[in-house]
Amino acid sequence: MLALCPLWAAAQNYAVTDTVTEYPNKGTFYHDRFEGRKTANGEIFDQNKFTAAHWKIKLGTMVMVTNRNTGLQVIVRVNDRCPKRGVFDLSHRAATAIGIKGCQPVTVRILPDGYEERWAKQETMFDSVYSKLTNKKQSEPPTPKAKPTKAPKTIEKHKAAADRYNLILSESVTHTQAFEQIDLLPELYRDDVIIEPAEDSGKVRMILNVRLPVDNANDLGKALRHSFKDIAVTPCE
Repeated sequence: MLALCPLWAAAQNYAVTDTVTEYPNKGTFYHDRFEGRKTANGEIFDQNKFTAAHWKIKLGTMVMVTNRNTGLQVIVRVNDRCPKRGVFDLSHRAATAIGIKGCQPVTVRILPDGYEERWAKQETMFDSVYSKLTNKKQSEPPTPKAKPTKAPKTIEKHKAAADRYNLILSESVTHTQAFEQIDLLPELYRDDVIIEPAEDSGKVRMILNVRLPVDNANDLGKALRHSFKDIAVTPCE
């Protein structure tokens, strides 16, 4: 695991029953050489899972990790041990989700029972954000800055984009609020929510990826307005 952070946090008691206290830590992420190795609880470490290592928090505990620089949050399950006190070692996927680069200040809060389903949903919810961040680095070589040239507009292109519509549920909420608001949706739509970074630092926007004709999208928006007062229809990209 990375050893980039100094030992700075005093010894703390992480009681599983204390779901209120936010403990300060330094957030880092695993080196790739640990991929495929056994973790402290016997699982095989996977950089693509939302897991973490800590020196003391009970294995199997669900934890909310907040990047104090960005305000972004992610739920992880502790399945490994980190020898450094005051350090919370995240999988690469979890670190990327909240903007951890190298070593940054985080707070951790132990979650009560019942967060397993929300933790599992992150596999889908962060897919769009995570893939954009990682694939862009891998597939796009650096190019000198230049004034972009716009492709000529064609009726066919814009007509195809406008045929189907999604719903913007919220423009600017925290990850915690996003998880809570998903439960306000009918069960049929809960797996269709995409979370992506909002313009406000540390916030995200929620998009219901339904790809409906405009009339159907408007009808669905009216039905959901009692739970999402700022809901809006938007063309699919």
